[in-house]
Amino acid sequence: MPKKMLTLDGNEAAARVAYRLSEVIAIYPITPSSPMGELSDQWASQRVANLWGTVPRVIEMQSEGGAAGCVHGALQAGALTTTFTASQGLLLMIPNMYKIAGELTPCVFHVAARSVAAQALSIFGDHSDVMATRATGFAMLASGSVQEACDLALVAHAATLEARVPFLHFFDGFRTSHEVSKIEVLEDEDLRALVSDELVRAHRERALSPDRPFIRGTAQNPDVFFQAREAVNPFYAACPQIVERVMDRLAERVGRRYRLFDYVGAEDAERVIVMMGSGAEAAHEAVEALAAAGEKVGLVKVRLYRPFSFAHFLAALPPTTRALAVLDRTKEP
Repeated sequence: MPKKMLTLDGNEAAARVAYRLSEVIAIYPITPSSPMGELSDQWASQRVANLWGTVPRVIEMQSEGGAAGCVHGALQAGALTTTFTASQGLLLMIPNMYKIAGELTPCVFHVAARSVAAQALSIFGDHSDVMATRATGFAMLASGSVQEACDLALVAHAATLEARVPFLHFFDGFRTSHEVSKIEVLEDEDLRALVSDELVRAHRERALSPDRPFIRGTAQNPDVFFQAREAVNPFYAACPQIVERVMDRLAERVGRRYRLFDYVGAEDAERVIVMMGSGAEAAHEAVEALAAAGEKVGLVKVRLYRPFSFAHFLAALPPTTRALAVLDRTKEP
């Protein structure tokens, strides 16, 4: 069966997947993620159905903090919920992100990564916004191209339901969010093949309901609070393997293979660059050209940044590696 090809940008590539896998979409516009919310609002007004035949409810709040609160509330009611944001908007969502992760609630935030204003405002891309959320408990999945934004959006939505760890799926603002590219889009059948109806039902059954009373949002003293924090460890330990299995199932379905850490370059590389995001695409071409010329160089593309699997990272490196250059897109004083 011929694959469907479309020319679109990174924002639309991610939004096409997120819309079809959601029932509630809480939005507030912020550059460069605004088109994801705008497209979702447009599709809902046109009565475009999601994967289960219903039209997602798109709700625009008064701020990103309100959007995150809406997401949290909808999740507690058992709805499949998502949002889109960037920069300071993501920072306003941090309090609710701690709650969503602490309650082990499946969810995906799609982020067009952008600089957080420091000495001046910048609407362009670095990773200072997503790096500010590392401690929230969200898994972090990085895309480096428009095709990856489409594919890994599905990986995030499928993995979060099984792992019960919420995901932050991000790609570089403007460089990927607004890059127009011809890609192979995912059909509804591809989404159904990866998203388990059984796991969707399990998410619904965890909803707060008078029919199944359950208490959340209590106050705890330090002894109990710390034990509860430790209780999440098995979920995070299992998360990398879950993401890996979802990536394998995607490869079987569409033929595009992703790994938690993708290596390219010489098999006997001694110098290896470690990167994530759109910069890895340019580095990929440079490494291939240098390796073809006999240079012992390589590149590791980081896909799953949190939880960081050291075992998978080390397995991706050639045993001949002598030096690593980790290229970060964040200034942390």
